[in-house]
Amino acid sequence: MERLLGGGDTTQLEFRHHWLLIELLDQMTRVQSGGEMLKCFRDIQHTCDSKRAQYIKMRVGDDLLAPHQSPHIPLRRKITLDKIANKILSLYLKFLRFCVPRGLRDEVFIATSIGERHKWMYDRFSLPKLLQEVGFIHAQVLDYQSSAIEGFSAYYLDSNPDNTPYKGASSLYVESKKPS
Repeated sequence: MERLLGGGDTTQLEFRHHWLLIELLDQMTRVQSGGEMLKCFRDIQHTCDSKRAQYIKMRVGDDLLAPHQSPHIPLRRKITLDKIANKILSLYLKFLRFCVPRGLRDEVFIATSIGERHKWMYDRFSLPKLLQEVGFIHAQVLDYQSSAIEGFSAYYLDSNPDNTPYKGASSLYVESKKPS
């Protein structure tokens, strides 16, 4: 188990275990935006714990101790047209929430952002298998820099300009083809 979590002292092992539980379960069960993940991020920013911050950066790509980050504002992300559209939709849904009687709001609406809450998680075995089951061919697990698409790395879809993974080491990259 120590090797799996990266070795180290008991306190660090306990944190890594706690983080892995957050990473796996929090996104599926949270009912408030950010959930336990955001609480953990803010705690690390508040305490300036560099060991924990480095582990989080390696896992998910967020540099919690970067000078531009504040524990009082959400982490900054790349801005895309999809994110702008999701923000507009989110504002519309917040408006609709207030149209529902107060006693029913928490039953009808969950206070997380669009795309923040996951319904299922896949691993390197289950996702390629699912893709093959639904008709895709040649499903293979790759890394964030690899693709059969020519010039893929120039698009920075899964990497930052400094060639580090956009979402950290915990992301899964699977590529497959649709049969002709």
